[in-house]
Amino acid sequence: MNNGAATNTNAVTAVMVAGFLGTVGLGVLSFALPLFGFDAKVGGTWIGTAFSGYFLARLILAPLAGFWADRLGPRPVLLWASVVGALLPLMHFFISGIYWFHVLQFGLGLAGGFIKPVSMAVLGAATSKDRLGVVFGRYSALMNAAFFLGPLLGGVLYYNRSFTPVILFLSATMLVGLAVFLRYVPQDLHTRLAQKPRQESEAAPEQETGFAELLLAIVGRTAGVAVLLAFFPVMLAQEISKDSLVIGLICTVPSFVACVGLALIPGRIRLSGQALTAALGILISSVSLFLLGELHSLWGVVLSGAGIGVGRVISIPATMSLAALSSRDQGRVFGVANGAASLGFVLGPLAGGLVLEHSMAVAPVFKIFGIVGLALCVPMLMSSLRRSEVFDRRTVSGVGLAVMVALLAFAPLQLDAPAKQSADGLYHYGGSAMGTVLHMTLEAPNKDVADKAATKARERIATLQHEFDFRYREGSVGRVNLRAGGRGARVSENAYALIERALDFGGKTHGIFDITIGAVTVSPLYFARSEEVAKAKRTLIDYRLVRLDPGERRVTLPKHGMAIDLGGIAKGAVIDAAVASLRRSGIKAGIVEAGGDFYCFGDRDWTVGIRHPREDRVLGAISVREKGVCGSGDYYQYIIHEENGKEVRRHHILDVGTLRSASQSIGVTVVAENAELADALATTLFIAGPNEGRDILQKSFPSAAAMWVLPDLGVEFTDNFPSISPEK
Repeated sequence: MNNGAATNTNAVTAVMVAGFLGTVGLGVLSFALPLFGFDAKVGGTWIGTAFSGYFLARLILAPLAGFWADRLGPRPVLLWASVVGALLPLMHFFISGIYWFHVLQFGLGLAGGFIKPVSMAVLGAATSKDRLGVVFGRYSALMNAAFFLGPLLGGVLYYNRSFTPVILFLSATMLVGLAVFLRYVPQDLHTRLAQKPRQESEAAPEQETGFAELLLAIVGRTAGVAVLLAFFPVMLAQEISKDSLVIGLICTVPSFVACVGLALIPGRIRLSGQALTAALGILISSVSLFLLGELHSLWGVVLSGAGIGVGRVISIPATMSLAALSSRDQGRVFGVANGAASLGFVLGPLAGGLVLEHSMAVAPVFKIFGIVGLALCVPMLMSSLRRSEVFDRRTVSGVGLAVMVALLAFAPLQLDAPAKQSADGLYHYGGSAMGTVLHMTLEAPNKDVADKAATKARERIATLQHEFDFRYREGSVGRVNLRAGGRGARVSENAYALIERALDFGGKTHGIFDITIGAVTVSPLYFARSEEVAKAKRTLIDYRLVRLDPGERRVTLPKHGMAIDLGGIAKGAVIDAAVASLRRSGIKAGIVEAGGDFYCFGDRDWTVGIRHPREDRVLGAISVREKGVCGSGDYYQYIIHEENGKEVRRHHILDVGTLRSASQSIGVTVVAENAELADALATTLFIAGPNEGRDILQKSFPSAAAMWVLPDLGVEFTDNFPSISPEK
C-alpha cells in the first residue's frame, strides 16, 4: 500500500471512530433531554425548541464548514470544532437554569455543524467511486450503532434523574474524538478533488436525480428522524413504561436494526439506480413512522421501530452516494447536504412541538411527519423516472406534483388523535397535557359525538393550561410572575377566579397550601438543589402578601422574586373544566384523568385504582360516582440523596414550614365533590399527615375523604373513605 492510500485509510478510519464517539455522546444527551423535560414538566414546545437549537446551528454552519474544508483542508476545521464540543458541556457546572440547555444544544450544534459535513466530505474524497456505497454504509452502521448505544447508556446515566453523568460522558467522548482527529487526520488531506480524480477510462458519473430533489428528500427524511428522537421517549413514558432503562431499550430498536443491516450489507442494496433505492428506503421509513402513531401496543411500537431501521439500511448509503457523485467539491456538497438535513432537524421538532401542544398527543406528530417524509421524497422519485425512456417527462412531473400536494394536504387531517372503542362501547382518548398523560373515557351515542366532544374538551384544556401554568410566560400566571415587585398583571377571568379560590384555600389550611411556594418551585428540579437555596427565599413565600384587584382583575406580587405556582390545584381545576365541556357536548358519563387524578361523572359507578407508592401495582380499587379522585406522592418527581450516610428521597412536594420535602406520608388519595378540591387537598394532606389532616377535613371539608400511606407502609383512612376492593 502506498503512502497516499495509507493516509486516506487512516483518515477514513479516524473520522469514523471520532464520529462514532461523538454520536454516542450526543445520543445520550438526545435521550436524556426529553426525559428531563418530561420530569420538569416543561411541555412539548420546550423539548422541540431545545432540539431545534442544535440543528439550527448546524443549518447555519454546515455549508460554511464545507466551504472552509475545501479551501483550508479538513484538519483545522475538525480540531477547533472538537475543542468546542469537549469544553462547552462543562459550562453546565457554572451555569444553571432551564434555558441553559438551549444554549448547550446550540453550542453543540455549532461543533456538529463543522464536524459532521467535513467528516463526510473526507469519506467522499478519500474513497473510490465503486466503494462509496460500502464506505458510507459502514459509516452509517457506526452512526446507528452510536444511536443504539446512546439510549441504553442514557438510561443508565440518567437513572437517578441527574444530568451530571450525562454531561461528563458527552464531554469525554468529544475529547477522545479530538485526540483521534489530532493523531490521524494529516495536514495535507484535501476534500476538493482534482478535475479528473478517477481513471481516464471511467465514464462520467450518471446523475440519477437533481441535487435539489435530493436535498428535498433529505429534509423530509431528517424531519422524521428528528421527531423520533425528540418525542419517542415521551410517547414511551406515557404509554409503555416510566422506567428509563425500559424506555432506552425500546428506543434503540430503529438504530439496532439499522446498525445490524448496514454492518451485514453496507451499501450493497441497489435497485435500478441509487435514486430509486433511496426513495424505497425513505418510503419504508415514512410508512413505519406513520404506523408508530397508529400502533400503541408494545409489539406494534417495536415493529414500527424496526421498519424505520430497515428504511435507513436501504436509503442512507444510497443518499450519501448520490451526494458524493454530484460534484468534485466534496466539502461544498456535504456542507449543503448537511445543511438540508439540519433544516429537517430544525423544522421537525419545532412543528412537532406545536402539534403536540395542539393535539395533546404524540401519535399525530409521528403520523404527520410520516406523511411529510413520503411527500418530500416524491420529487426525487419522479426525477429518476423522468430520466428513463419508459415514461413521458411531462406526465411524470405532473403526477409527481399532484401526489406530493395531495400528501401534504392530507397531513393536517391527522392532528386529532383517534378514539379507541372498547368492548363495552366506551370511547377512549389519550394525549398529553399539563406535563403529564391525559386520558378520557367517554360514554356516547356514537363515535362522531365522542370525537367532537373530545376535541372541544382538549381545546378547553389547552386554553386553561396556558393560563394557569407559570411556564407559559404569555399566560396569566406567567405575566404575574414576570411583574413581581411591580404593578402586577391583569389576568383572565378563569385565572383570577382560580387564584382567588387558591388563596382562600390557603387560609382554610393555615398556610399549609401556599401558591407563593412558586418562589422556589418555578426552578426546574428545584428539589434536587441545596435546601439552603430554598430557605434563602423564605421571606418571599406568604400567600397573604398577594394583592387582588377585582375591578381590574389584577394580581400583584409585591416583592421581586415572588412567584405563583398553581401546580397543587390547577390540574384538578382543568379536569373539572374538561368535564363541564364534555357535559355541554352531550356526553352523559365518563372519566377525565390526568397523571393519576380523576373526575368520574354520569349515572354509573366507576372503578378507580389506587397506586402503591413503592411498587408497580395498585393497592386496591374504589368505586365512585360524580366524584373527583386525586393523589399526591413522593414517587412522581424525586431524587435519591445521601444524607448522614443514609439514602433520603427528596421530592417535589415541599413543606412550606421547613422548605424541605414533606415526610409525614409517602402517598395520599383524596375523594371530594370535584377534582379541584381533591387536588388541593391531596397536596395539603400529604404535607400535613393523618393527624393534622383529619382536623383540616373535619373543620373545613367534612364531605371529603382521604387515605394516607405512611413511610412504614402503614395505611390510615378517614371514616368516610370508600371501601377498597383488593387488587385482582
